This record gives sequence, structure tokens and C-alpha cells, in this order.
Amino acid sequence: MKPVIIGLIFIFFLPGYRANSQNFEALQMLISRRFPVIKEKVIFSKINFTQHDTAAYTCKNNKLIIKANTTNAASYALYHYIKKYCHSSLSHTGDNINIPAWLPATKRTETISAQYPLRYALNYCTYNYTMSFWKWDDWEKELDWMSLNGVNLMLAPIGTEEVWQKTLQELGFTDAEIKAFLPGPAFNAWWLMGNLQGWGGPVSNNIIKQWTSLQQKILGRMKALNIKPVIQGFIGIVPTSLKNHFPNATLAEQGNWCGFARPAVLLPQGEPLFKKISSLYYKNFKALYGSDYYYLGGDLFHEGGNTKGIDLTETAKLVQQNMQENFPGSIWVLQGWQSNPVTKILDGLDPKHTLILDLKGDDEENWLSRNQYQNFPWIWTTITNFGGKTTSGGTLMRAYTETKKAEEKFGTSLLLQGTGIIPEGIENNAIVYQWALDRCWQKNIPDIQQNLDEFIEARYGVINEDLRKGWQLLLQTIYSGYNPAITDGQGGYESIFCARPDSNFITTTSCCGPTRLWYDPNLITQAALCFEKAYKNLQNSETLQYDLTDTWRQAINLQGRIVYRNMMNAIQSKNIASFEKNKTAFTNLLLLQDKWLGTNRMFRVGRWLEQAKNMMPNEDDKKLAEWNARAQISFWGNDNLPNNILHDYANKEWQGLLKDLYLPRWNKFFEYQAAKLYGSSTKYPDFFDMEKTWSQQNNIYTDTPQGNIMTILGEIHTAILTN
Repeated sequence: MKPVIIGLIFIFFLPGYRANSQNFEALQMLISRRFPVIKEKVIFSKINFTQHDTAAYTCKNNKLIIKANTTNAASYALYHYIKKYCHSSLSHTGDNINIPAWLPATKRTETISAQYPLRYALNYCTYNYTMSFWKWDDWEKELDWMSLNGVNLMLAPIGTEEVWQKTLQELGFTDAEIKAFLPGPAFNAWWLMGNLQGWGGPVSNNIIKQWTSLQQKILGRMKALNIKPVIQGFIGIVPTSLKNHFPNATLAEQGNWCGFARPAVLLPQGEPLFKKISSLYYKNFKALYGSDYYYLGGDLFHEGGNTKGIDLTETAKLVQQNMQENFPGSIWVLQGWQSNPVTKILDGLDPKHTLILDLKGDDEENWLSRNQYQNFPWIWTTITNFGGKTTSGGTLMRAYTETKKAEEKFGTSLLLQGTGIIPEGIENNAIVYQWALDRCWQKNIPDIQQNLDEFIEARYGVINEDLRKGWQLLLQTIYSGYNPAITDGQGGYESIFCARPDSNFITTTSCCGPTRLWYDPNLITQAALCFEKAYKNLQNSETLQYDLTDTWRQAINLQGRIVYRNMMNAIQSKNIASFEKNKTAFTNLLLLQDKWLGTNRMFRVGRWLEQAKNMMPNEDDKKLAEWNARAQISFWGNDNLPNNILHDYANKEWQGLLKDLYLPRWNKFFEYQAAKLYGSSTKYPDFFDMEKTWSQQNNIYTDTPQGNIMTILGEIHTAILTN
């Protein structure tokens, strides 16, 4: 047995792990949806192999023959063929499907075998920063993408709202009390993590039912594709109003999180109410969604909370025992984030029924410093994106180097279960997600140039020196990896255009972004020029148009940083002429960015807002959804806290948002600074009020691209290349 497999068997053979493992009919339906040209040309058959997810495929005489032992392996093999031989691909940032009618023959039989049992996907935050307003069509495409990329374990907490609604009704809560607990449609993630309650609501029964219906479809499709869901378990997080109904309950008040009142924690020690509520919760869950589940999520004391006087070890032990009573043999999935799960919690848990997600595999080695989380099964993951920001980047190579390092470090005692993707927003960074998930199927670290060439050819359908050079430059810069010692922040380098202005020099747009650039910005401009040259012959490629748009977007905002620095120096030195010159240049760059991004629907705020309104069934729900969508990407936090740490955390370089929120903020700042320079007294602008005002508007933004790409590229050259 290979060293990497030691210690993994108890999860791999978890009851139900191979349920529906031969559902190749589901894959034929996937083919009809995504690759209709090869419909009836793919033949699946089962092979008996009990250790790994394994598949072998060959194509000849216009027939693709795939033999596999699981649906997951068969699906991954299908996509492997489509990428490698048909030079086609799907992604969150564009599809390139150009499969020939006569299927390319394989040179040999291709055999693919998973090196780890689990391939994990999604973060609680993904469900809001990207998926808040997705309809079934969006989810159907997403689940197909997950299946094709070999994902077999995915967070799936949608629809927990009705479970709680029914549970609280049975406990005697009024409708108003229940609605004060449930979140709005753009803030479910932080409710599920115990950070807030009720914010963004109150939601209607129509919205709650819509979430339930959507979850039922999601879980049904996941079952067909053999993707195991991580459902939301009951861990003791309850409404603070529980004390009004059960004054003697053993509640631990949790205080605030970023200005929001947290829900309370009902402790299980000697507390019959804990078992009563958990029984109701799981009964209602099973009534809505069935009982065939083995992975339960939920984190106690996420990002703080009050643990004073709490026996954490006993609490964790009793919570897990309760899970086992309701779902025998289940696995509690915990997030390895900051100091969680703390040592005392892990001390109370059974490793056979626990799985740790190492969230910050991008730039930390918690798996190493914590000795595999005290010898618990764990998954290496990449978080990549924070806040669903439009910043691109990632530590691309760590999916390879960290897993290899873990194998070498722990040898036969390795408890690594696989790799995963946990972005806070997923409509970005296609190369990171593909490579991180591919790692589970690669025995050795692949040749990086060959890997890159195959990615390029599948992404665009062709490969040439311009595309190759453009991507090599991106790997040297934004994908070279964050260096916390240099950048002191998380995620990609943010746009200065999106920052709330300040009289002090701004180093980061959001609370937690990088403070310093770690690569040469001129290389981004060179990469953009490479993509631009390639685009002249590939103007129908939506993937190249996205990458061209995104790369020039970064070049423009990096130029904005230079102008901003000059402007702030002028303010500090009281150089009026320099201030006026750089203020105008900054404004022109911001407006150019707005115009440029308007050429691509993925970078238009109208896409996000139309999603919000179109998901909801009636006008009141549409208004609530639109406000949720606007609030999340602007002031985010409590609307009574102007300096809440979360403001602009989910900033976006989007057409419309740049022109109608970010530019007015900067204009107010310019007016204030000009008045000071010219010797007038003036009041400091109320940016918080501007953000709230924008969030409450209902002006229409469309998702229809506008503007001529080649014409605007000329304007970009003038603005950047001549400076």
C-alpha cells in the first residue's frame, strides 16, 4: 500500500461512500447538457477496483469508451479527455467548447487514479459572495463543473432556514421572533457560522420556501453525481431570544462580531433542552431533505465568541455524540481557520468521525505547526479569494508543494485526505481551482510548463507564443504567491479606486487586504499586451475576452496607485498644481476603468443586481434582495457603525459601481482637500452615508456589454503606455 493512502481507509469506506457510484446515466445527462455534440458517442462501463477512484479511457472510431469504478472517476476521465484531446473547457470565467463532430482518437489508453479519497469544494462565504441569488440553472451548471473536476465532497447548507423555522415554531416562537433570527439572502453564511442573526431580513415565507426547493434540487443532483454534501449540523447555536422561552437554559451569550449581535450557544452539558432542540432540528431536516447524509458542518466560536467558563472538551464531545445519535457513522467537518478548532475542542473529538479543512493552505502551514491538527484527518485547501473581490491571484504552486511536503514529512502516518477549493468568491482564478483539484489525481508533481500549455490550449482552443508568454507573466506575478512578511494581508492586491478615501495614505482597500505590492506592475501590462495581441485573432473567445479584460483591469488600477501616490504627496506638500493634475488623472483613469469593464458582462454591477431581483418571486422580495446585494458590496456591516471593519470588504471593480459609488466618494474627498489647500474650512465628507444611500437606491443597471473593445484599448494605451 502506498504511504499516501495509509490512515485514509476509514473515511474512504464510510457507509454510503460509494452509494450511486455506478450512476453513469447521470453522466449521460450531463453530456447532453454541456457537450451535446458527443451525445451517444460516450460509452461508460464499470470496472471493479476497490482502493482508489480509478478510470481508464480510450477513443477510436468516434467512440469514447470510459471504464471506471465510480461516477466521480468516470466524470473526471470524461473531462480529462475533453481538455486534453478536444482542447475545450468550462470555467466560472467563460467556456470554450469546440469539440469536433468526429472525436479525436487517443494515442493510448489513458488511466487516471485518485491519490487521495476526497476532493472538497466551497466555503460558507462562497454561498453569499458569489451564489446569493443563483437559480437552479446556475446550480445545475455548477454541479456539472464540480463533477467534471472530480469533486466528491461539497458544502451544501442552503435551505437550513426552513429547518430552523419549523423547529422554532414547535418550540413556541412567534413568526416575528423566527424572522428576527433568520438572515437576508446575502448574509446566510455568517448566520450559519454563528457570527450574526437576522441581518438583511426579515425574509418572507416565499423566500424560505424558495431556498428549500432549491436545496432539494441541489441535493438530488449531488446524489446522482455522487458528490457527498456537507449539511449543516446542530452544534448548539440558537437565537438569543431562546432565553425568553426557556429562562433556565444553559446559554452562553456570544457578544458581538464586527458590530453584529451573535446568536447564543446552548451548552449540551446536563441540558435536556439541547437534545430536545437537536431532535427537532434533525427531524425537520430529514423531513425536508432525507436522511442519507454522512458529513455535518458547523463551527463553534468561529472568529471569536465567548468561551469563558465553558468546558470546551466536554462540549465538543457531547455535540459529536449527538451527531452520531442522529446520523450514525457521520463525520463532523470543521474549519481550520485562525486558531480554530482549538486544542481543547479537538481533545473531545473522535478522529474517526472528524475531518479538518485546512483553510489557509495558500500561505500558512497550520497542518504542519499543529501536527496534522493533533493527528486528525485533514484536507489541504486554497482559499484564494476573499470577499468575492475582483482581485485575481493565488499561490498557484502550493497545491503541489504543500501536499508533497506533507507526504515527505509524515510518511506512513500521513492523514491528508485530499485537496480542496474554498474561495470566498468563485467567479475568478480558473487556473487555481483546476490545478488544486487536479492535484488529487496526479501521482507526481507535473511538469509545470506542460501543465500550463495544456491549460492554455483547453481554455482557448489554441496555443501560441502570445498566450504562453502572457500566462508565464501572470505566474511570475499575481500567481507567484502571497508573501505575508511583505504584503501583510490576505488575497490579491486590491484596487485603489474601490477604497473609501482617507486623509491618511491608504495602503489597503479593505480591512484585510495586502498593504504592499510583491511584484513588478510593469509585468502585468506586458501580460495584457500579450493577451491583446492574441485577441486580435480570437475575438469570439469568451475566455480570452475575460482574461484580456481582467489583465488590463489590473494594469489600469496599478497605474491608479501611482497617480494616487503622487496626489497624496501633493496634498501633504500643499502643491496645488500637482494636486489638480493628479486628481484629474486619477478621475480619468477611474472613468476609463468603468468604461473598459462595461465591455464584459462579468464585470458589470448590473449582472449582480439583476441576479438578485430575478431570483425572487414578488416585488417586496425583489426590493429586499436588491438591498441585500447592494449593502453587501458597499458598507456591508451594521448600518449604525460608520467605521465598521467590514466596509468595502466585498469591494468590486464593476462598471456602474465605479462610476456611481466609488467616483462620487473620491469627488467628495477631492472637494474637501481642495478647500483645505485653498484655505477654506469645510466639513469632512460622510462616506458612510453615501454608501448607505447608494444601497437604498433602485436605479437600473443592465448586464449587457457596451462599448467597442478595440477602441477602448486605444484609450488604455494612451493612458498607460504613454505615461
